[in-house]
Amino acid sequence: MKYVFTLLILSFLQLSYGQDYSVGLIMPEDDFDVCCIYIPESGLKLYNKPNGITVGVLSLGSLDNNKEIYSATVQIGNEKNEFGYENMHMVGYEVMAITFVDRKSNFVKLEKGYWLSIEELTSKKLRPTSWMNYLIEKNTEWYANDPGLNLREGPNTNSNIIATLKGDLWGISTSTETRGDWCKVTVSQYRQHPCSGESDLVIKTLTGWIKIISEVQTPNVWNYTKGC
Repeated sequence: MKYVFTLLILSFLQLSYGQDYSVGLIMPEDDFDVCCIYIPESGLKLYNKPNGITVGVLSLGSLDNNKEIYSATVQIGNEKNEFGYENMHMVGYEVMAITFVDRKSNFVKLEKGYWLSIEELTSKKLRPTSWMNYLIEKNTEWYANDPGLNLREGPNTNSNIIATLKGDLWGISTSTETRGDWCKVTVSQYRQHPCSGESDLVIKTLTGWIKIISEVQTPNVWNYTKGC
C-alpha cells in the first residue's frame, strides 16, 4: 500500500511541475537499498535504441573494503568498460545517480548513447526524474551557478529584478510553483554561511522567481552534497 501511495504522489508531482522533460536523472524509491550508486544489484539492460535490441548490461562494480560500491561497468559482448562519473550526478554524501540526456517511447538515453527501459527501471524501484522535480523534491538550500541568477518578481525576463544571487551567501529554497523553466523560491541572504555555526546570520529573506533550469535543460543551481 505504501509503495502504491508513493507512486501516486510521484505521478501527481510529475503532472504538477515536470510533465514534459527529456533530460534528468534516475532516482530510487524509498526502499531502494543499494549504496552508493543507484543501480540495482541485478543490473540494467542496455538497448541500441528505443524499443530496439539488447546490446549489453550496466552493472555495479565491486565492493570496497567498507562493503560499499562506488563504480559501475558497461559490458557489451565480451568487452567491459567503466561507466564513469561523467555519466552520474552526486545526489547525497558520496551517493550517485545516473543521468540521462533524452527520453523517447518509454526509454531514456544515457550519455554513452545506450538506452534504458523505463519499464525495467520501474520494476526495480527506480524512476526517471526531471531536473526540475529533483531540485524541488530535495530538501536542501541551493546556490546560483556562476555568474549568478536574477531573482525576479515574475517568471520571465521582463519582470523586475529583486536581487542578483551570487555565491553561497544567498540560500535558495524551492517551492512547487513553476512556470516552464522558472521556479518560485524563497531566498535567504546570509552575512556568513550557516556552516560557520554562528547565530543571527540572516540579513534578509526575499521571495521571487528564478530561471532554475538552463537553456540546455540542466540546473542553474548547485548545493553542498557532502554538507558543511
